[in-house]
Amino acid sequence: MKKLIKKAQVKNLFFLLTNMGLIAAVGCSIITPRIVAENIDNSNIAQSIQQKITVKDLQGFNGVIKSIALSPDNNILLVATGDGTINGLDLEQEKVIYSKVNDVNEYSSIVVTSDQKKLVSAEKENIKILSLKDGKRIKTLRGHSGKISDLALSPDDKMLVSVSGADRTIRIWDFASGDLIKTLGTDIGPTTNVAFTPDGKMFISGAIGQDRTLKFWDVSNLELIKSSPKQPGYINDLKITPDGKKLVAAVKNYVKVWDLATGAELLNMKGPSLEINSIAISPDNRLVATANKEGNIMLFDLIEGRQLATLKGHQGWVLSLVFSPDGRYLYSGAEDKIIKIWQLLP
Repeated sequence: MKKLIKKAQVKNLFFLLTNMGLIAAVGCSIITPRIVAENIDNSNIAQSIQQKITVKDLQGFNGVIKSIALSPDNNILLVATGDGTINGLDLEQEKVIYSKVNDVNEYSSIVVTSDQKKLVSAEKENIKILSLKDGKRIKTLRGHSGKISDLALSPDDKMLVSVSGADRTIRIWDFASGDLIKTLGTDIGPTTNVAFTPDGKMFISGAIGQDRTLKFWDVSNLELIKSSPKQPGYINDLKITPDGKKLVAAVKNYVKVWDLATGAELLNMKGPSLEINSIAISPDNRLVATANKEGNIMLFDLIEGRQLATLKGHQGWVLSLVFSPDGRYLYSGAEDKIIKIWQLLP
């Protein structure tokens, strides 16, 4: 098998593996599941996590794993790599759907529409909208003058927000038409992260540089509602819990949690020694996963603020994390060109 995989990487890996019928492989081999970590907490919330966490590796990618996303029905895994390729994998039928090469070889973010019809990718300073079914390009949105840092779609897929720390703007787009609705300018600081609340009434942006604040924006009029106090470090990532009650942000090497309604700080959890660059929240609002340059992933209890486990195995920077819709699995992509699928629940 290893010899076949090596030959396929040189010639046509995707074609070979598709016809071989390998499960869950975007042109990659799968390493047998193995135990990688044990649950280190005995609290009630931790009891739902299986005591011996296992992992599968997806290998064979030709570039760094820049961003990963799952369709809401958990059937399609999207993988954007550093060699300029977006790979689409049908997890249910166990086959590669497409592999699309981008002309600028640089991705920063990919998201899937809630109707599961389109894929949106940030490719340097442009936004590409593709068909989720076959990867064909539908349209390109242009306007940013620097690399796009993050994307967010409103829950109804009507509004797209893109942020760029390079050109220091937030741009709001009508997703259906592709028209630019509004540009929020340089006075907001270099913004690198953005997320919508589940009710679609507000989006929140996070800044780095000297600003280092969270800003809350009203979707109805695109005006600033409020800003948070200046944070002690860069806001490297932010997420909102699926129930819309909490805001979670990676600030330096801490995970900070706020009550979204009152603004009160609920938790300030210390993570690894190096800065946290990516976080993900489980669908049941109970867990937050964090990643950093060391290659380790830490799991925390979002209710009580306890560390539950440390997942080790990646070599180098872990760049993207996503939970499966049922919360059983955590997907991670890293500089080592590997996607790991961690089974957290039985």
